[in-house]
Parts: sequence; structure tokens; C-alpha cells
Amino acid sequence: MIDVRRLQLLQALGQHKTVAGAADSLGVTPSAVSQQLAALSKETGVSLVERQGRRFVLTGAARVLLEHADVIFAELERAQADLAEYAEGRVGVARVGSFATGISDLLGPAVAALRGTHPGWRFEIVQAEPEHSTEMLRTGELDVAITMSSDSLPPRGSTEFRIDPIMVEPFDAVLPYHHPLAASTDLELAADLADAEWIMSAPGSPWYDCVAAACHQAGFQPRIAHTVHEFSAVFALVQAGLGVALMPRLGWAGLPAPNLVVRTVRNTARRHIVALSRAGYNAEPLLNAVREAASKVPVPSVGPLMVSGGGAA
Repeated sequence: MIDVRRLQLLQALGQHKTVAGAADSLGVTPSAVSQQLAALSKETGVSLVERQGRRFVLTGAARVLLEHADVIFAELERAQADLAEYAEGRVGVARVGSFATGISDLLGPAVAALRGTHPGWRFEIVQAEPEHSTEMLRTGELDVAITMSSDSLPPRGSTEFRIDPIMVEPFDAVLPYHHPLAASTDLELAADLADAEWIMSAPGSPWYDCVAAACHQAGFQPRIAHTVHEFSAVFALVQAGLGVALMPRLGWAGLPAPNLVVRTVRNTARRHIVALSRAGYNAEPLLNAVREAASKVPVPSVGPLMVSGGGAA
């Protein structure tokens, strides 16, 4: 029989590439990793690692074994989850992470609702940016991450992780209330906004990448007048009449923003909000609660102004 704890060490070595990195990720000593991997080689009857200089690399046999490791660990976690649900009155603690606006508009309302419908559950909310979520799930710092589509997501077909769709989030135009387009209820990206002065984040950020890609597809390059990272700074600059912004809906929904107009935009940028979890983890009923919260995210109203609290006056 293969010792799954030793298999976990082999998996960690494959992920972190060094014995020291594998040991650090699992909270053990490098010598313990070396000893247990040697024992695993005896168990399997094949050589699993070989030394190249001061480094250890996986053999072909190790890569074959690791193709099964994700499935094995997923099934073990499913078994543990089933046992936890079977035990009357015991569910445990779920650590759930998300980016800032995902917490305020999705996780916060979802967990608050679950307190009434599932009192046996206790959720710990952690702020986790998309680029860190996958590794935090892998190390057990998170059980579920509400994150967004990006290069940081695991590839499609991953046996290690499960990806569940939550919502497709459009980007809306945020304008000063006296802007010539303030009376419009539906804008077209290129025709109405191509000549505007834009407020955006720095190149390489998820916000910038989404907006720049949509503008490029519409046939123009946004003329960036100001570069900021905080949405509160965006509001301040727009209120001052210094430009317009294309913002993710979760970024403006529910925030105090007097004297601003928010309008839908045809051909706008969009990003996919998803729940990422380990393959063996049962993310229900959290998924349903988060989707319910997503369905209540406000859309731009036809009123002329946004006022404090995100409503229309």
C-alpha cells in the first residue's frame, strides 16, 4: 500500500521543485522529506527522484504516480466531507477568500444569509487576491475562493481543482453628472467614449487588462489621463470632471458616490466571477448563497444621479 502522506510529499516536491520548498509548504524538515521519499520509492519499487547536482528532480515513474495523486486526494477529501456531514450537528469551519469587492457585494451578504439558514456552518472570510487564491487553496489556507477569470486560475480540466461559475460581471461607464452623455441610458463603447479622457489602473492589473482588451476590440486605444488603483480615487477624479472610467459593476455598486452617473455600455468589458475550490471539497450551500447575492447586485438606473449609498435620485 502507498502511504498517502508520503505521496503528498512527492506532490509537494513536484509543485515547489525543491526539497526545501516542499518541506516549507508542509511544515516539515527537508531531511524528513528526503527520508519519506526514499521510503515511498521502496513502497512502489521504483525510483521516484534523482539527484542533479544539489537538486532533486522527479523521474518518469514519479510523474506517472502524480497523475493519480490529484484524484486520490480529491476522493479522500470527499470521504472526509461526507463523514463530517453525516455527524449530526457538526459541519466545521470553512475558510473563504475573495478580492475586496467580492467580499463586500458577494461573500458578506451570502455568509450573513447562511447564518439563518445553516446555523451549523461557520465561515471565516479572508481577503485573497486572484493571483494568490490558487496557492492558498493548495496549502489549505482557503477552502473556497471567490475569484475572477485570470491567468492565475488553474487550467481547464484540472483534476486538482473545481471551478464553478458565479456571474459574468459587466463594466459600466462612470461619468460626472454634468457630462454631455449623462442623459443617455445606454452607451456604445467606441462611438461615445473613444475620444474621452480615461481614468484607469496601471498596465498589467486585471482592471486595466479587461478595459484595454475591450477598447482594442472596439477599435480604439483609450487616452489615459490619470492612473489610480483605488476605486474611491476613481470616484473623486470623475466627480471633479477630470475624466471617465469603465468600472466593474462590483466596484461601484453600493458605494457612496454623489453627483455621478453610471450607465451601461454596449460592447463593454466583462469578467467572469467564479468559485474555485479543491476538487474534493463540497462548496454547497455557499455557492447557492453567493449566486443569490450576485443576482441582487444593482444595475445602473435611468435616474440622472448616483447618490450616497448607490441609489438613484
